[in-house]
Amino acid sequence: MGKKAGHIKISQCMIVKNEEQNIRQALSWGKGVVYEQIVVDTGSTDNTVQIAEEMGAKVFHFEWCDDFSVAKNYAIEQASGDWIAFLDADEYFSERDAHRIPGILKKVENLSLKGVRIHMLRSAWLHLDDTGKVFSAGQQDRIFRNIKGLRYKNRVHEVLTLSNGQPPRCSLTDLSIMHTGYMKSLGAEKGNRNIPLLKKSVEEDPENYDLWSYLGESYAGSDQAVEAIESMEHVVERVAENSENPDNPIKISEDRLFAAFSVWFAAVSFLPEGELPFYEERARRYYDIFTKTGKLFPDVEFYMGRFLIRIGKQDEGVHFLELALKKLEQYKGSSSLKLSAQLNLAYNILRLCYEQRGDAAKCVYYGTLSLRVDRYQEDTLAALVSLLQGDPNTTAGQAYDFLARLYRFNNLKDILFVLRTALKSGYADLAELLRQAAAAQGEEI
Repeated sequence: MGKKAGHIKISQCMIVKNEEQNIRQALSWGKGVVYEQIVVDTGSTDNTVQIAEEMGAKVFHFEWCDDFSVAKNYAIEQASGDWIAFLDADEYFSERDAHRIPGILKKVENLSLKGVRIHMLRSAWLHLDDTGKVFSAGQQDRIFRNIKGLRYKNRVHEVLTLSNGQPPRCSLTDLSIMHTGYMKSLGAEKGNRNIPLLKKSVEEDPENYDLWSYLGESYAGSDQAVEAIESMEHVVERVAENSENPDNPIKISEDRLFAAFSVWFAAVSFLPEGELPFYEERARRYYDIFTKTGKLFPDVEFYMGRFLIRIGKQDEGVHFLELALKKLEQYKGSSSLKLSAQLNLAYNILRLCYEQRGDAAKCVYYGTLSLRVDRYQEDTLAALVSLLQGDPNTTAGQAYDFLARLYRFNNLKDILFVLRTALKSGYADLAELLRQAAAAQGEEI
């Protein structure tokens, strides 16, 4: 099926159910790279199996038992490769990254000869929205050795573990996995699928606060804000108990600890406005609890800022949003950050706040940052153009030069976009300069 990387064989594995829309891409990225493709079907009623077989995959059938780890481990048992690449059907590597994997594995195997045994490779995990843009990112261990003692555990949100109880040794790579499964059109469906499994898991292991955190996150992804809040409060209140009694440690990973706080604040910030004041005291208390962890995680301040602005405490909200941006600059962790994918939103909230305060300089500052993220924002550009026009110390030529640092005025699309905004704003002198720029491109407007 594929080519060997030296003597290294890679088995691509996945479990699927009704993935006819994704299965072709899921099986395409590995062509010419992997040794074999293992597809374990858990009950598809569409054309998933037929497509997979047509594409040369080895298809196995597995009776679903409400346990992702059992299904994944079954897939591993069917694989004969030295290494496994286990991606879901809604995930894929770019062609460039796919062809880099064999070389990376070769280097890892060379380390083994020197006594350093790496069990798995960690890749960036990029969540794509409905437009194909990255809205969030994290890390995942999806390439690992095919050895007997390395298997998945947990009914859902499964993790790789070694049978000897030691943590698997991981090597960080610059590979990126593209993930479409959290698109708005699919996210609620996935959340609703996971919720019953997670509820069963926390019943079986109520002291596993990682699972409680995942449950809250699934509720949030399914737009069940109240249930998300309640699940995360279960975690946060336990963290508070631990801060007062460190001899009774909470069982939770750092990533899940961050998620518990940030998802709680996120879920609360999206509640109807009339319900928000009820949560203010708790929000402040939970923020104090989080600060005691000593962790530098900007999402908490980001959502705290949004919450405070929504309840009318704009000054405090601005403080928290700017603190979040400062923390983001200093952040060196690997946890998934919502703020990094919502920078534009943060900049625009701050722009609007400073606009209401009459602080033109700060309004221009955050408007400029926002346009650097996405220059085709008509409302943001209109606000910036109006400020430039209203500044008695700024000429039309200076405004043009300023905007030329944000837009390509040798590109007709950019010229026309800014021209339309200038005309709507009544900035005739700037519009004339833009017409001249268009004429230089051979276009008379």
